[in-house]
Amino acid sequence: MNLRLTSLCLALLFFAWAAAGCAAGAGSAGGEPPVALAQSTTTVAPTTTSTAPPQALLALRAMTLRQKAAQVLLLAFSGTTLTEATAAMLADGPPGGLLILENNVTGAEQVRALTAALQEAAAATGSPVGLLIAVDQEGGRVQRIKDGAPSLPSARTLGTGSTPAAAASLAGGTAAALLHLGVNMNLAPVADVVDDQDSFLYDRSYAGDPALVSAFVAAVTRALEDHGLIAVVKHFPGHGSAAGDTHTEAAVSQAGRTEFESVHLPPFEAAIAAGVDGVLMSYVVAAAYDPESPACLSAPVVTGLLRDELDFEGLVVTDDLYMMASSAEGGQGPASLEAQVAAEAQAAVAALQAGCDLLVLTEREVNSKKVLDAIVAAVQAGTLSEARLDEAALRVLTLKFRHGIVVRGD
Repeated sequence: MNLRLTSLCLALLFFAWAAAGCAAGAGSAGGEPPVALAQSTTTVAPTTTSTAPPQALLALRAMTLRQKAAQVLLLAFSGTTLTEATAAMLADGPPGGLLILENNVTGAEQVRALTAALQEAAAATGSPVGLLIAVDQEGGRVQRIKDGAPSLPSARTLGTGSTPAAAASLAGGTAAALLHLGVNMNLAPVADVVDDQDSFLYDRSYAGDPALVSAFVAAVTRALEDHGLIAVVKHFPGHGSAAGDTHTEAAVSQAGRTEFESVHLPPFEAAIAAGVDGVLMSYVVAAAYDPESPACLSAPVVTGLLRDELDFEGLVVTDDLYMMASSAEGGQGPASLEAQVAAEAQAAVAALQAGCDLLVLTEREVNSKKVLDAIVAAVQAGTLSEARLDEAALRVLTLKFRHGIVVRGD
């Protein structure tokens, strides 16, 4: 099929999807007002549109408000096969992507069948774009898929006894294996510089030397991206700058800007120079840049430091919103499920306001729906600008078109 005909088919798919979304809105579950699914006015910042492919812009303009809000979500799901709950979640969006965790995995063929079923279910909604299907495949104790992918040493083992070239070779094999299984995004490598042997990140970090970490991160990033797998480097602006584990407690970094610039930021700069597609934010409070908000929710860190100072134009990804809510209140978390959901929804809107593009949530499907509802409501109330949501959704769509994560019309 020639390029002109392919573009025409994609355009028809986009507008058909938009029409289907508006029709579905009238009878959506939960009694939500039709305005939540009404066709929205798309206004995107010129700096974003200048680099976006035309197909991504066309897709964005065909989306309803709810469809755009769904595109900025990367959600966990239950089961090792396509369940009714997951199918319903896809029908409500579908989201920008899904995150595979260990409880979704039993073996290589099962993962391959699962990812195919997820993509087919998303395509059945009429969406012109497929799903980001992500996994944490760092190595050592953090590798969700063990059957059908190379067994990787931990980052610390590689940093201590191997070379960046050897790590790159392993990363290339990992990328090929994951793509074969239907996974297109890896939330790796870890770019944190960690000296503390008691840190939960010690074995997940290549070293305590920023130059060595930078060399490994650059090599692994380049290998993943060269093989066509989306790499997401983490945890910006450097979890090694703070004591504590943000999975369970608040962590505040008292490192000054000089320390960040000489120790913690260089590995992220190396990843950006190597062509990394995404940067995952930490929940560390980097007091040198913003003494009030964790990095994920901080405009000075996301927009001021990462975007403006380091000139990163790719996808900014949050860490788990569930983790953020659970580590609140002195590590005790919200007192009830209702409070937990409310905290996740509030964090989702704050992350978008700060400049994040893709929001990770590893909670129940009901939590995912509430977060989606909250984003839509925030735009309708004017507390989140639609231009900011458009910018985030467009970055997701741009990444999908660049990596061929689209529904083929030929």
